[in-house]
Amino acid sequence: MNDTQRAVADEGEAPVNPYSLLEAVNDSSDTVHTGWLIFIAIMSYLLVAVAGVTHKELLLSRDIPLPVLQVGIELTRFFLFAPIVLVLFHMGIVTQLVMLARKALELDQSLQILEATDRRTHPLRLELHNFFFVQAIAGPERSRVVNGLLHGLSWLTLVALPVVVLLYIQVSFLPYHDVAITWAHRVALIADIAMLAMIGVFLTRPEQSLGAALWRSGLDHPLTFMLTICVLGAVAAFSFLVATVPGERLDRLSRQLAGQPDQVAPLGAGTVAYGFVVPFLGGSVDGRLLGIFERNLVVTDLDLVNDKDVTPGEPTLNLRRRDLRYARLDRTDLHQADLTGASLDGASLVGADLRNVLLRCADLNRLLLSEDRVAATCASAARANLTRARLNDSDLAGIDLTGARLEEADLTGVNLAHAALAGANLYNARLERADLTGGVAMQGANLATAALQGADLTGAKLDGADLTSAGLQGASLEFASLAGASLRDADLEGANLHQARLPAADLDGAVIAAASLREAWIWYTTPPARGRTGLADLAALRTSPPAKAEIEALEAMLRRIGDTAVERRVREALATVLLGGTGKALGPSEEAAARGWADILRTSTQEALEVPTSTVAGATSASLAGGGSLSSDGRTGLDQTAAAGAPSQGDRRARLSRHLGLLACKVRWADGSVATGVARRALGQSFAGDVASLYERLKAPSCPAARSIAPAMLQGLAAKVDGAAGR
Repeated sequence: MNDTQRAVADEGEAPVNPYSLLEAVNDSSDTVHTGWLIFIAIMSYLLVAVAGVTHKELLLSRDIPLPVLQVGIELTRFFLFAPIVLVLFHMGIVTQLVMLARKALELDQSLQILEATDRRTHPLRLELHNFFFVQAIAGPERSRVVNGLLHGLSWLTLVALPVVVLLYIQVSFLPYHDVAITWAHRVALIADIAMLAMIGVFLTRPEQSLGAALWRSGLDHPLTFMLTICVLGAVAAFSFLVATVPGERLDRLSRQLAGQPDQVAPLGAGTVAYGFVVPFLGGSVDGRLLGIFERNLVVTDLDLVNDKDVTPGEPTLNLRRRDLRYARLDRTDLHQADLTGASLDGASLVGADLRNVLLRCADLNRLLLSEDRVAATCASAARANLTRARLNDSDLAGIDLTGARLEEADLTGVNLAHAALAGANLYNARLERADLTGGVAMQGANLATAALQGADLTGAKLDGADLTSAGLQGASLEFASLAGASLRDADLEGANLHQARLPAADLDGAVIAAASLREAWIWYTTPPARGRTGLADLAALRTSPPAKAEIEALEAMLRRIGDTAVERRVREALATVLLGGTGKALGPSEEAAARGWADILRTSTQEALEVPTSTVAGATSASLAGGGSLSSDGRTGLDQTAAAGAPSQGDRRARLSRHLGLLACKVRWADGSVATGVARRALGQSFAGDVASLYERLKAPSCPAARSIAPAMLQGLAAKVDGAAGR
């Protein structure tokens, strides 16, 4: 007998009647057994309900139909209250079992007094209820295998399984990315573990003190005691350090503890450790937990929108302010969904259908006043993969697409006003008629071979951007900053670059025919070929190096980018401009660029004023010698030349309008993209053409783009024509 057993009853203590105690144990055992079955049923029910929740339901936040009951319950409420219900039931059944254990232990001790040996052979043990719990405590002698099964079943169903179910609920809901509910899961799990430590220890111990019960359990059953501690500790550690929402404080802490960088890893960049991708071992925010459970939503190749139910102007899906970071939504149909204020950072939407979606700021006015995207609850898709996604006619005003991949994406007619696209990759993307106004941040963006016909880039920050071979016919780049940008072989025919900033930009091979570069800043800018500049407006070009205030403004712009890699790349592209602000000589390249622009200006002036080339050459040389600006309208050394050629200016206006009209009405631009850009330019104060003739051409039935131009645009042109006639 061990020290928990009494050899004889203490003198004066009332003897325990094993027969009456047996009856009490059996009655309690029958009741508790029923409760245990109910508890197992509840765990099974929750497991079935949770296992039936797919990532599609998590994405759409659909009600959960409870099995058998066929009652729908709101998804977040279910996952919030299900662990609480389970913990309460677990606490109730453990409390009942503790009271039953006290009786069973007392019966076992009273029977051991009547047994001649240490073997449990008293006949009353055979009359015990068949509930495995009391059989394990006070049942008759059995083999080690059967005895181990009885104790193992008790340990499994009362200790291990409940905490595992709680952890499974947490892990299943993890892709929803609700930190508050995930913390509720952790609190429920810790509460259950604490309950087992403070109450569950008395399931097999007769002591009345918690400390004594824990001490004796460790001495009498060291293997079971250590196994329980390891399981509960591992479950708690997994809940707090592994099953984390990407980017939350605990996730960052676990990555720091493992020596992993705090910066978010790109999709698919996880490191496999022992065949599994674990965040704090593999260093990937999108890896599966133990190779089984996803931390982020995976809903690919699904049509989530029923086309017959689509009503113009009405959202098809409500995903406002959802946390969809690192989700994989490749080739999924989400067109016309409301994603206002949603977070898609690091998500993959390759080939997704996002036509007409709302992916904008919830409060755009607040963004304009404070420039705080968080306070304005702006949508964010930084470093997201939107390759070949269809985003045409979508509203993405104020979105953060820093470092996003948009190669070959369709962004026709998209509203990207006030957006952030620094470092974004828009290679070969379609941006015809796109609204990129409001000082869109596109520093270091890759727009090579992109289609930007008729796009409005007024005031855009394109410093260090790559626009090689981009189609910019009719685009508006008025007041845009293109310092250090590459425009090699870009087609800027008919584009408006009025007061654009082009220091150290590369226009080699670019087409600027019929474009307006009036008052543009072209210091150290590589000029285009002279044969591609016909009818270009090159009035008052600025050629002076950057001033100190301009250098400081560029430095401030670089600091605001917020992405170290993009900042470094843009800084390299702006090296010449930043060096030029120091006053240091930059060598013969600066002189070569100035001579190239002087040659282009001579050709342009000769064409416009129809005077001898030698006269124009002398005037242009005088302009260069004076410094400050080049001009083709008589603002520097060309006063006499301009006066001589004044009668031909009307013909130049007519030719410019005719050229722009022919450009806008080409069959290849029947979608109205170039026509829209040309009309927008004609509405500007700096337009040097004939608005009336251009208006007549654009609205003519013979113009393929006439039906595609916005009526408001044509009305604006008509009003300008009427205003000019009234004067």
